[in-house]
Amino acid sequence: MKTLLRDVRDVLYVDQPYLDIAIKGEAVVVEGTYLLLAKLPAYRDRGPLAEHRIRIEIPADYPTTEPKVTMLDHSIPRRDSFHCSAGGVCCITVFETWVVTQKDPSIGAFLEGPLRNFFLSQLLRQNGKDWPFDEWDHGVDGWIDAVAELMGCRPRKTEVLNILERRRDDHQLDMEKGCLCGGRVSAKECCGPSLQDFWMRVSAETAETWLRRLVDLTPRLSPRELQRKIHKNRPFRRVQ
Repeated sequence: MKTLLRDVRDVLYVDQPYLDIAIKGEAVVVEGTYLLLAKLPAYRDRGPLAEHRIRIEIPADYPTTEPKVTMLDHSIPRRDSFHCSAGGVCCITVFETWVVTQKDPSIGAFLEGPLRNFFLSQLLRQNGKDWPFDEWDHGVDGWIDAVAELMGCRPRKTEVLNILERRRDDHQLDMEKGCLCGGRVSAKECCGPSLQDFWMRVSAETAETWLRRLVDLTPRLSPRELQRKIHKNRPFRRVQ
């Protein structure tokens, strides 16, 4: 924990003088005013591009567990289109895919990468511009889209689930056999090359963690909702 605390301080102590950093329970907590600063030295003298009051809770097992970022003010709209919940919790990125695609998934890389990009995107969106970085829907659909993009397959839950289960079980890819996405051609002619890269990036243990994450994100239907879904998918039969 002390090492994580030192790393966070090393990243923030120059550019973020209004953030307090301390150990609270099983996390390093950063709280205060975050300054969105320009990268180019010529623009630094003009002051921050934006200011936000935030709290970042960085768990002791980072990067296994994602930091939680919460808005303490209303400097950005609390709407899905701005990736901020009504309670102020920010959806910074699809953390799982970010971690496995980074050579350096350190806390410094997170704070200088996804966190800064999130607030830079907020500034652009509030000025009527498009979100400049990767953007997915909220909830399970967006998570599946992001993971499918990493796999190189279609963003369908059944395909993502099947591939994750095969990776968890350490299934060996055979480029001459049918593709794991369910396509009618060989893996070599379909998703095989991208899946080979996925097998190298994502371990069997990570795949198991992602499967649990998929379960957690999937909404649990009430008995009535489940019954409606069954009846909706059941073909109509005329009673004689």
